Amino acid sequence: MDRFALAVMLVAAPLSLAAQELPFVTRAEYGALVGTISGDAAYEHLRFTTQFHKPRGGTEGLLAVAQYVEARAREYGLDEVRLIRQAASYPSWNARAAELWVQGAAAPGTAPEWRRVASLRQTPLHLADFSQSADVTTEIVDVGRGADSASYRDRDVRGKLALAFGPIDSVVLEAVTRRGAAGVVVRPDPMGAQAMDYPDQVRWSRTPAAFAFVLSHRQGTALAQLLAHGPRQARASVETLTDSGQGWQVMVEGVLRGTDPAARAIVLTGHMQEEKFSANDDGSGVANVLEISRALSRLIASGQLPRPRRTIRFWWTTEIGSERQYFADHPDEVARLWLNINQDMVGANQGQDVLRVQNITRVPWTRAHFLDEVAAATIDFLVAANGAQLASRQVPVPPRWRPAPIVAHLGSRHRFAAALIPFHNNTDHMTFTEAPIGLPAITFTNWPDNYIHTTDDDLWNIDRTQLERNAVAVAMMTVFLARAGDADAPALVAATTGRGLERVAEAYRLAASWLLGADSTGREDAYWLGRPQIETVAAVAARHVRTVGDVATSPPALRLIARGASQVEADGRARLADLDALWRELAGRAPPAPRQAAAEQRLESLRPTLVAGPREFLDGRGRARAVAGLHDLMAFEIANAVDGRRSGLDIYQLVSAEARAAGAHYYGVVTPAMVEQYLANLVAAGLVRR
Repeated sequence: MDRFALAVMLVAAPLSLAAQELPFVTRAEYGALVGTISGDAAYEHLRFTTQFHKPRGGTEGLLAVAQYVEARAREYGLDEVRLIRQAASYPSWNARAAELWVQGAAAPGTAPEWRRVASLRQTPLHLADFSQSADVTTEIVDVGRGADSASYRDRDVRGKLALAFGPIDSVVLEAVTRRGAAGVVVRPDPMGAQAMDYPDQVRWSRTPAAFAFVLSHRQGTALAQLLAHGPRQARASVETLTDSGQGWQVMVEGVLRGTDPAARAIVLTGHMQEEKFSANDDGSGVANVLEISRALSRLIASGQLPRPRRTIRFWWTTEIGSERQYFADHPDEVARLWLNINQDMVGANQGQDVLRVQNITRVPWTRAHFLDEVAAATIDFLVAANGAQLASRQVPVPPRWRPAPIVAHLGSRHRFAAALIPFHNNTDHMTFTEAPIGLPAITFTNWPDNYIHTTDDDLWNIDRTQLERNAVAVAMMTVFLARAGDADAPALVAATTGRGLERVAEAYRLAASWLLGADSTGREDAYWLGRPQIETVAAVAARHVRTVGDVATSPPALRLIARGASQVEADGRARLADLDALWRELAGRAPPAPRQAAAEQRLESLRPTLVAGPREFLDGRGRARAVAGLHDLMAFEIANAVDGRRSGLDIYQLVSAEARAAGAHYYGVVTPAMVEQYLANLVAAGLVRR
């Protein structure tokens, strides 16, 4: 090691020790963020957004929320604020009125009374999205599950309403499309978890045809019991407006300009569209991005924080659709962006369900980046700061500084249950990591959640304290990332190298366990499963270290980065030697020669290349057919791994190792044949050339 690099590491050592308590940001920065960000203030945005039903499809509620966000962004002093109206592939749809009435039982000598069962005024979720206008009075027939032909044996639903508890698409297909029902009324499966645990919950649905009313378990059971005593008439009135022309969606953007116009920007995202209420999914993310923008703008204006080097862009979107359309409309913008942090479901009251955890995804392996380590260190710090351990209260000489728990004025005092997990999709960050965009991104998403997409995702389910903690976490990361430079190389190299060594050690643990768990007939298979696991993990871990070069470019910093990456790679080679030694001890002979299955040989001859840009992927992504048994997320990674340099075999080794590291319960199993077939499907879709 040269003297300058050694000096840098020695000088940085006290900072690295301090980072165990407060990672990457200074105590002053942390104090400014905690003192300014307010979960109570974020919660107030939800009072407005939860008023509206705002699904996809150019809805008035979505536009109202977008206009509110635009006004707040301007009020908070963001630059270049604009509401962007975008094209969309689905029609504009708005509901004006909807009611379902059913005849009740009649007392002797009296006419039966009409009872209102469901109404748009009670909740928009009583009417399935994209329902068509209708005004019918007809018989309502209980068809049980209603999702297959057996449900309609001896039941005539033509011109009638069908009450069913099967999946709405299947019920509409069987009752309306195939048998001519006027519409359907769906209720939860009476033996399902929703019915058992949440009897008054109405779940958000959409219908592919006609109209559909949606009931809670309690409502559905009462109606089924009524129909069991004899035929009943129902009156359904629905008034909706559907524009079959060009659909639309919206996003709002605001900017905090950085001092270096050449530096790539950080993007913070949260999405506006969802059902009525949608307080947590994703009103909470919208609110937190607003609150972070307010706090950072104020702190910069007051001089408590310097203006960042990198521009910070705030995007409030129509989930996934906005980003894909934006990149299709502005493909050159991708080069101006660096990374994304998304918030989707960040206000969950964890006291409502002990299984609720604030999960933070790692970056997928194809986008390996030190963002992982920044997120992990930030979350570890905040979990510790918002919890308590007996031993920490018994330190003979208390530390000079111990951060107080972050608690909103009107929030709970729950602990912060948060954890980093392997990547998942289904929200806005995926639009940055996916091909052909290729940027690192993570999301904050609490899971499991028994209230998502139902009438229970309302204000009572939100904890201002959790809003505040998640906002602080994202703001801490953003402040650091927006200013990170050469001076931060030692801390980042230490974090990425240390984590890389842990990754390699875990890969060896898996490989050794496979080898030790195999009998003599399966030992070679276990060995050739474990060896590429270690090789691939070491390569991915080294890439994490090398991405520090995104922010640190001085010669001393680059030497530190190279040394850290080399250390991880050397450790990988050492663990391979350990695996070979273990093989010799078990088998009494030298490790077996490499061997390849036929599919692996074919994969090795391929050098797939992307031939489509954001516009082509917007239109063609759906044409890439799924492969039986292949997890959607691993198919996603196969496409991401296509870069013109990796062979098909390299792609298989990368994706299969990623799946094995998370576990078969998480991503399933990836085989060479699956990778070969999905690459062929990408070629057939016109997205890849082999």
